[in-house]
Amino acid sequence: MKIQSFYPSKPLSEFVQKYLIIESESGIENHILPSPHLVLSFQLSGSLQTTEFDHTYDLPRIGIAGFRKSARKIRYSKKSSALLVLLTEIGATTFFQDPISDFYEKTLSLALFIPGRMVREIEEKLFECKSDLNRISIIENFLLQIKNERNIDPIVSETLLRIKNAKGNLKIRDIYRGLPSSLDSLEKKFKFSVGTTIKHYSNLIRIRSAISSYSNQINLTELSYISGYFDQSHFNKDFKLFTGESPKTFFQRKQIW
Repeated sequence: MKIQSFYPSKPLSEFVQKYLIIESESGIENHILPSPHLVLSFQLSGSLQTTEFDHTYDLPRIGIAGFRKSARKIRYSKKSSALLVLLTEIGATTFFQDPISDFYEKTLSLALFIPGRMVREIEEKLFECKSDLNRISIIENFLLQIKNERNIDPIVSETLLRIKNAKGNLKIRDIYRGLPSSLDSLEKKFKFSVGTTIKHYSNLIRIRSAISSYSNQINLTELSYISGYFDQSHFNKDFKLFTGESPKTFFQRKQIW
């Protein structure tokens, strides 16, 4: 499997974290962990399938994947490739009028949200294109076409910043403290703009930070304490919900996430 990363141009840098082009010559199955970023996917060749909750289905040729609670498997056929757009936390609301929470636990075709003419046009351009840089350019032009001028509430931006700075290890009352908004109003704004609840986003950042912090010099008990858990069983439960595996099993083998 070959993975290449590309970074967005300045006009899109606030809304797109990065682009990935993934190619599989012989076919592969990836174990994908829940991400703090919504993802746009453009299949370039071959086919992609996903397995969730013991159900396998074909992914749309051009789609958007929302937040998820647990890991899933993505299967690339032989000689397949895809271009992924990892949006920033505020990126999705810049490109779609619908509440971003509508994408939760779903992978949907972009044809449901943009004119069919645009979908066909971008499919044709990507099919004819032979250069990765040109493919990125095609996607950037497409994103600039559908971009709207919706402003993100600064309270939502501040909430995201607090959660990320604390690596998800922050109680709701501390996240909310000092903000000029009721907790109920903040929760609604956050879910509408980011796509999930404050608690779920915090847990997602927390577990991913725990995975990043792991090394052979740290045992699992220490890792749970570093991540803000005072109960090993609670850490194990959250970890297994997130990855589909116990911490011990997960760290015994290399993960793609």
